[in-house]
Amino acid sequence: MATFSTLIAKISLAKWCKVVVIGKSIFLICMIQIVFAYSIRAETFNFIVPSEVLLDFSRADPAAKRKYCSSSNQSAKREIKRYLTEYPVPEKIVGYNSRMDNEQDVEFARLTGRFVLRLSEVMTDAWASNTHEDKELALNALTRWAENNALLQTKSCTRNGRLTEGCTEWKQRDGQDLSDSKDFSTVQMWVMKLANGYYFTLADYLRNDPRHTKITKWFGDFFDRNKKPSKVYFGLDHGWYWPKILDLHRRGKDPTKLVQKLIEHLDTQVLDDGALKDRTTRGNKALWYHHSAMHETMVSLEVARRFGVSIPKDLDRRIELAGSLFINGYRDNAFMDKWAKVAHNGVYEQGKQDFRNTIDKMPNGHSWFYIYAYRYPDSTLTTALEDMLSGAFRQAVKEGMVGFGLGCIYAAAKTGHSK
Repeated sequence: MATFSTLIAKISLAKWCKVVVIGKSIFLICMIQIVFAYSIRAETFNFIVPSEVLLDFSRADPAAKRKYCSSSNQSAKREIKRYLTEYPVPEKIVGYNSRMDNEQDVEFARLTGRFVLRLSEVMTDAWASNTHEDKELALNALTRWAENNALLQTKSCTRNGRLTEGCTEWKQRDGQDLSDSKDFSTVQMWVMKLANGYYFTLADYLRNDPRHTKITKWFGDFFDRNKKPSKVYFGLDHGWYWPKILDLHRRGKDPTKLVQKLIEHLDTQVLDDGALKDRTTRGNKALWYHHSAMHETMVSLEVARRFGVSIPKDLDRRIELAGSLFINGYRDNAFMDKWAKVAHNGVYEQGKQDFRNTIDKMPNGHSWFYIYAYRYPDSTLTTALEDMLSGAFRQAVKEGMVGFGLGCIYAAAKTGHSK
């Protein structure tokens, strides 16, 4: 199975040769030495996955890659075909409230979120299997949205990288106020996930194809709308840092200083008791926000490794505490009360958490489980996570909170790590 880490066979001839006479025939017999080497294709726009992970992925058994990286029962591909022929291209998103618990009432919201999730699955499968047909499907789907300026009529809340006055959120404590700020940030994050997946899996496919020009121009309009990152905080792709790092990287500029700042501040956000700053305190959604912040934490650390940025020594211990906090809160919602009662931008209900997903069926946010298991294979937390994920391997190929299946890469890479 071909992968992003291209396997190159280098053949060295004539280690020795000798002449052999058999009857009236003369044969020249030479020993041929075949040396396999792995090469990471430098022209792609990978800003998350370190080269050693891709190397381990390339060493993984094909069966492991199929297990974690194959789209489930072709359903994602069938659905993306419907986005090409049946579903409308959304012009804008309007109507979220601050708590974002009214998605069912926001026109095109579920259709867009589903597109991001399912396309992440198709792009990952196409990348892992190096399948022309699947790459064509994904590229055509993105081209259709780009040609129709999808979502660009959504109100922008920035000007020259700064938030402008007029966009609002959390004007009511219960979060039921309409928020154009949430409309804007949700659309930006959705499109940035599509950009992550495109640049990692498709940008080097038929590079001179004019479809790429249309797609990158469309993405460029959204990159121009992004808030310029300054303060580091959880949420919005770690305070808009991920989109800026990708934007610099895709334009051939070095994002290392930005990554260094991100990690320096991340070190202060993972607290000594395992809580995550301003996330573990979000009332009856504290478990979800803690989980999503763990996702951002683990991905940001991989970004740091990708660009050779050092990671604080004591962070591993606090991350394990943070992971254990999530598992304890998942098993017993009342465990979260100590932090949840602060009700930061949230509503507190004693002993209750609004966390409907079960770990083995989560469509989004599960990448950190697989990254953690890869980085800390001997941790007791890894054992607990893998027990809870038993049978959930089909989830790893998709990831709407990244834009491609990081879980598939790290789960397969873990099997190739010792080879």
